[in-house]
Amino acid sequence: MSAGPPVERGQNWTAFVVCLFFVLGCFNLIDGLAALVQDDYFRADELLFGDLALWGTIYLCIGVVQLFAAWLLHRGNPFGPALGAILALISAVVALTSLGAYPVWSVMILVLDGLVIYALTVYGTGRATA
Repeated sequence: MSAGPPVERGQNWTAFVVCLFFVLGCFNLIDGLAALVQDDYFRADELLFGDLALWGTIYLCIGVVQLFAAWLLHRGNPFGPALGAILALISAVVALTSLGAYPVWSVMILVLDGLVIYALTVYGTGRATA
């Protein structure tokens, strides 16, 4: 039972990362908007630093850039994997800083970011270069 040629497997991982980045970008957009609009949505007293408006803006910006990275990866742009890995790293750091406010969500985001970093560093765009 063969898993297929490496390029095909890489394309499958890239499709997974595009879908995952789209979902994570939407989640971060929703979290950012909720933090800016509804003050009691988060446990603001457990945040590492800053106020809720700052975190709402951070999540909003990360969400927009994650959606852009998903689009770049979908289009096969050569900058997509590098931008995606950097964004996943930034998202993981932000999740670590908000671990006290919502631990289950932060750990889930850390795991998903790890999957994204793995897929992008091992398979890149998943397209043949020759």
